[in-house]
Amino acid sequence: MRSKEIYNVVKLVPKPGKFNEIAAAFQTLSKHIEDHEPKTQIYFALQPQGTEEFVFVEKYTDSENVKEHASSAAFKQFSKALAGSLAQAPEIKRAAFVGGFEGRAKI
Repeated sequence: MRSKEIYNVVKLVPKPGKFNEIAAAFQTLSKHIEDHEPKTQIYFALQPQGTEEFVFVEKYTDSENVKEHASSAAFKQFSKALAGSLAQAPEIKRAAFVGGFEGRAKI
Protein backbone atom coordinates (compact mmCIF):
# COMPACT_ATOMS: atom_id res chain seq x y z
CA MET A 1 0.00 0.00 0.00
CA ARG A 2 1.35 3.38 -0.99
CA SER A 3 1.70 6.09 1.66
CA LYS A 4 -0.26 9.33 1.31
CA GLU A 5 2.74 11.27 2.64
CA ILE A 6 4.37 13.63 0.17
CA TYR A 7 8.04 14.56 0.12
CA ASN A 8 9.44 17.42 -1.97
CA VAL A 9 13.01 18.43 -2.60
CA VAL A 10 13.29 22.00 -3.89
CA LYS A 11 16.39 23.73 -5.22
CA LEU A 12 16.59 27.53 -5.38
CA VAL A 13 19.47 29.40 -6.99
CA PRO A 14 19.52 33.06 -5.94
CA LYS A 15 20.89 35.85 -8.06
CA PRO A 16 24.27 37.15 -6.85
CA GLY A 17 23.86 39.11 -3.62
CA LYS A 18 20.35 37.74 -2.88
CA PHE A 19 21.22 34.71 -0.71
CA ASN A 20 20.82 36.46 2.66
CA GLU A 21 17.57 38.12 1.59
CA ILE A 22 16.05 34.76 0.63
CA ALA A 23 17.42 33.12 3.79
CA ALA A 24 15.70 35.76 5.94
CA ALA A 25 12.41 35.31 4.09
CA PHE A 26 12.69 31.54 4.55
CA GLN A 27 13.30 31.94 8.30
CA THR A 28 10.05 33.91 8.56
CA LEU A 29 8.15 31.32 6.51
CA SER A 30 9.54 28.31 8.37
CA LYS A 31 8.68 29.84 11.76
CA HIS A 32 5.11 30.39 10.55
CA ILE A 33 4.89 26.79 9.35
CA GLU A 34 6.24 25.45 12.64
CA ASP A 35 3.69 27.50 14.60
CA HIS A 36 0.62 27.22 12.32
CA GLU A 37 0.88 24.14 10.07
CA PRO A 38 0.83 21.08 12.34
CA LYS A 39 0.27 18.70 9.41
CA THR A 40 3.53 19.83 7.73
CA GLN A 41 5.96 17.26 9.13
CA ILE A 42 9.38 18.37 7.85
CA TYR A 43 10.39 21.74 6.47
CA PHE A 44 14.03 22.81 6.41
CA ALA A 45 16.63 24.35 4.14
CA LEU A 46 20.23 23.33 3.49
CA GLN A 47 23.04 25.20 1.80
CA PRO A 48 25.26 22.82 -0.18
CA GLN A 49 28.91 23.44 0.65
CA GLY A 50 30.66 25.85 -1.69
CA THR A 51 27.41 27.26 -3.14
CA GLU A 52 24.98 30.07 -2.57
CA GLU A 53 22.06 27.76 -3.29
CA PHE A 54 19.25 26.38 -1.18
CA VAL A 55 17.93 22.84 -1.01
CA PHE A 56 14.61 22.60 0.82
CA VAL A 57 13.32 19.31 2.20
CA GLU A 58 9.58 19.11 2.83
CA LYS A 59 7.25 16.41 4.12
CA TYR A 60 3.48 16.74 4.06
CA THR A 61 0.87 14.37 5.49
CA ASP A 62 -1.13 14.30 2.22
CA SER A 63 -2.08 16.30 -0.87
CA GLU A 64 -4.59 18.40 1.09
CA ASN A 65 -1.75 19.47 3.39
CA VAL A 66 0.27 20.59 0.34
CA LYS A 67 -2.69 22.61 -0.96
CA GLU A 68 -3.23 24.27 2.42
CA HIS A 69 0.46 25.14 2.64
CA ALA A 70 0.68 26.54 -0.89
CA SER A 71 -2.43 28.67 -0.43
CA SER A 72 -1.37 30.16 2.92
CA ALA A 73 -0.71 33.89 3.19
CA ALA A 74 2.77 33.15 4.59
CA PHE A 75 3.75 31.04 1.58
CA LYS A 76 2.39 33.66 -0.81
CA GLN A 77 4.46 36.31 1.01
CA PHE A 78 7.57 34.12 0.65
CA SER A 79 6.86 33.62 -3.05
CA LYS A 80 6.55 37.38 -3.46
CA ALA A 81 9.92 37.83 -1.72
CA LEU A 82 11.48 35.46 -4.27
CA ALA A 83 10.21 37.47 -7.25
CA GLY A 84 13.20 38.92 -9.06
CA SER A 85 15.66 37.27 -6.65
CA LEU A 86 16.23 33.94 -8.39
CA ALA A 87 18.77 33.21 -11.12
CA GLN A 88 16.55 30.41 -12.48
CA ALA A 89 13.15 28.86 -11.90
CA PRO A 90 12.80 26.73 -8.75
CA GLU A 91 13.56 23.05 -9.32
CA ILE A 92 10.90 20.99 -7.52
CA LYS A 93 11.07 17.21 -7.35
CA ARG A 94 8.58 14.89 -5.69
CA ALA A 95 10.50 12.27 -3.73
CA ALA A 96 9.84 8.92 -2.07
CA PHE A 97 11.18 7.81 1.29
CA VAL A 98 13.60 4.93 0.72
CA GLY A 99 14.98 4.18 4.18
CA GLY A 100 16.77 5.47 7.21
CA PHE A 101 15.07 7.60 9.83
CA GLU A 102 13.57 11.09 9.93
CA GLY A 103 14.40 12.10 13.47
CA ARG A 104 14.83 11.02 17.03
CA ALA A 105 12.33 11.37 19.83
CA LYS A 106 13.38 13.84 22.52
CA ILE A 107 13.43 12.29 25.96
